[in-house]
Amino acid sequence: MAQILLILGCSLLCVAMADGVADFLVKPLVGRWRPSNDPIIKYTVRVVGGMRGGDYGFFSAHAANTFSIAMFFCLLVRSKVLNISLILWSLVNCYTRMYLGLHYPLDILCGLLWGGVVGILAYIVYYKIYSRIAPANNYISTQYTSTGYSLSDVDIVELVLVLTIVYTVIAAVVVYN
Repeated sequence: MAQILLILGCSLLCVAMADGVADFLVKPLVGRWRPSNDPIIKYTVRVVGGMRGGDYGFFSAHAANTFSIAMFFCLLVRSKVLNISLILWSLVNCYTRMYLGLHYPLDILCGLLWGGVVGILAYIVYYKIYSRIAPANNYISTQYTSTGYSLSDVDIVELVLVLTIVYTVIAAVVVYN
């Protein structure tokens, strides 16, 4: 139970740090307009469903949030298929932000970089605390990842991610075409 609470706490730390720095520190300080709100180009940007977002867009909190979570769980679980799934999930989310006219590519890139840093920092916090509360285990098996997570559990998470992406793509095609 302690490990589950630690993972949840570090996941919340990822979101709080990634989102907090983007929304409450960087966006107000930099003050760069979103493409959909920039007075010079806002009428040339295709806006989907009238969504223009807040005033400022540098850097993308969505990119930072999703990539921090992806990075944290990639380091935590260490499954190649899960890593690819999580990174694709994050990149699809990033693409939607540009598609909706809410971010420039540099907003996304900076959000990804900050999210990666936050995910690594959250994993370091997790590792330091977990190494104090748990015995040293060595998982050598074809049924577990190198960090001790059951591959069947990882498969369930991967399936949910893939089905979520498929549903999102189908819904986007049906609604916006």
